[in-house]
Amino acid sequence: MKFDEFVNRVGERAGISDRTEAERTAIAVVQELCDRITGDEAWDLLAQLPAQFKEAVIISPAALPLGAEEFVERAARELEVPPEEARTRVRAVFTTLREAVTWGE
Repeated sequence: MKFDEFVNRVGERAGISDRTEAERTAIAVVQELCDRITGDEAWDLLAQLPAQFKEAVIISPAALPLGAEEFVERAARELEVPPEEARTRVRAVFTTLREAVTWGE
């Protein structure tokens, strides 16, 4: 999946009409996910995503243990939106990731 298509799908699913905000959402949520998984897993994930993610996401070797609520709270702080809106955006990105990444990943 190309980056523009990924961002457009995130925007549609999350109800974000501003493309820049949809892109910021996609990158922020992928960053949070990569913080949550090990460095090797993050590299495997990014290998299947458009190059823009590889350029924007910082990989750390160790996973940061986060529960679902803390994940959403971190995304809300990063995106400067209320937690309920962040939850909608996280779901939009995760749904798009499921389409963009092979099943085993």
